[in-house]
Order: sequence, then structure tokens, then C-alpha cells
Amino acid sequence: MIKVLQSYNISPLLRYYLEFEKEMVWTEHGSKRQTGLQYKPGEDPWTSAVGRSIGGGGLAYTELNPFFKDTIVEDIITKFGLIKARFLWVGPMSCYSMHRDESPRIHIPIITNTQCYFVFKGKDTSIVEHMPAGAVYWTNTIETHTFMNCSERPRLHLVGAVSE
Repeated sequence: MIKVLQSYNISPLLRYYLEFEKEMVWTEHGSKRQTGLQYKPGEDPWTSAVGRSIGGGGLAYTELNPFFKDTIVEDIITKFGLIKARFLWVGPMSCYSMHRDESPRIHIPIITNTQCYFVFKGKDTSIVEHMPAGAVYWTNTIETHTFMNCSERPRLHLVGAVSE
């Protein structure tokens, strides 16, 4: 369900994030918040890609938010062919509902801990996996899954869809 694509030195991305976080526009969803790194043409660059797509169309979020032009974020989006890329925070003691996405996702954990888990619903049992910082992960989010932050600290990932 989760494959390591490569190891990744998270320090430059974390430094960039911490320097510019306050200038980013955030959308709050309860204990979760996110900001768009890409958007659909004609829509708001910050809010277009956040939340769930209604009726599909998730692969139409291909425009780079101009705020991230010529940055490490643009380099990551280009290198991994990301679509609908976002920064996603999940607050302490929080989780998503069980769901399926229309395409796989790439995850780059930026701030995480050992009590943060992906849970994939299996036929007879579930698969629970943690993604430590320091790698880029391909996740088969076409399968039914959720994410749980069972810790007392928030978690941050850079997430983007991939077409294959």
C-alpha cells in the first residue's frame, strides 16, 4: 500500500516552510488545515485544491500557485509529477474518515512522529503503517484508507496526486 520512492533530506523543505508559513493562506477543516500548492485554472490558487473534489476532477489541479514559483516546492512538484499538491496539517488526536481517492498520492512527511498512521482497510484485516520523515512515499490511496494522528502533536505532510 505504501512504497518508499527515495530517501529525502527534509531539512531544506522544513526551513523553507518555517520561513514562509505565516504568508500562506490556510483553509481550516476542524483539527485539519491545508493550503494549495497547485490549483485549477481560473480558481483561487490557495483554496482551489483544498478539501475533497466533488464529482472527480482532481487531476485538473495542475497550475502552480505563484507564491511557490522558483522555490523548493516547485522543484518537488516538478520532480515527482504532482497534481493537486498541498501542505496538509492534521491536528493532535485527529483522523480522516475512511475514503478512497481517485488516484495514488505522493507523501513527503515534514513534521511527524511515531504515533501517526495510515490505515488501509483490508478484506479481513487492516494494514497500519507509519511514514517517518526522511523519505518520499507513494501511497495507493485508491484503496479504502484513513489517516490517524494518535499523538499530542500536529503532523505536516506535503501531498500530491499522481496520475499513475
